[in-house]
Amino acid sequence: MSFKEIKEKTKGGIFSVIRCKDYELGLKMAEKVIESGINIIEITYTVEGAGMLIKELKRKYPDKVIGAGTVLELSQAEEAVGNGADFVVTPCIVEEVASYCKKNDVFFSMAASTTTEMYKAYKLGSEVIKLFPGEFVDSKIIKSLKGPFPFLEFMPTGGVNDENINEWFENGAYAVGVGGYLTKGINFDNLDLLEERAKRLVNALK
Repeated sequence: MSFKEIKEKTKGGIFSVIRCKDYELGLKMAEKVIESGINIIEITYTVEGAGMLIKELKRKYPDKVIGAGTVLELSQAEEAVGNGADFVVTPCIVEEVASYCKKNDVFFSMAASTTTEMYKAYKLGSEVIKLFPGEFVDSKIIKSLKGPFPFLEFMPTGGVNDENINEWFENGAYAVGVGGYLTKGINFDNLDLLEERAKRLVNALK
């Protein structure tokens, strides 16, 4: 799908950030999240074999939006997109990744925490700014930022949970990224807890 198609498809959505070290655990986590009703999966490049995991998830769930996160190198973006990634997310401004995604019509979001970084990310083509780390700011910051930057969209990531997710959207979030709330403390023995957390997020938005 194109940049525009993915941007439209993810509006109002939850980017479920799968962060762990083990490939199999990452796969199980993603499956549980999808079964819970979340349709956007972000596989971070801290997962061993992240590129192949993206490929496997796209094979199993072709109708879901599967992408790559914590992308810091051009080679990672190339691998992810080559394996079917629908989007790329970076934890900071990575110019070569932005250039690659623009050239290949791949939706991407770069993280920023200052207004200077936000505007630079936008000028590089990141229409949706990953507001990171989200746990250190109030949800009302989006309304404040929309004053000087009405053309920007924001995706807070970090600190989003079932109790504050609606506040973020009410204050203008384009989408939200949820990682630690879902995956903290999760292993092969307590995957049901991950499913429970994911369902709480989905139900909070109803």
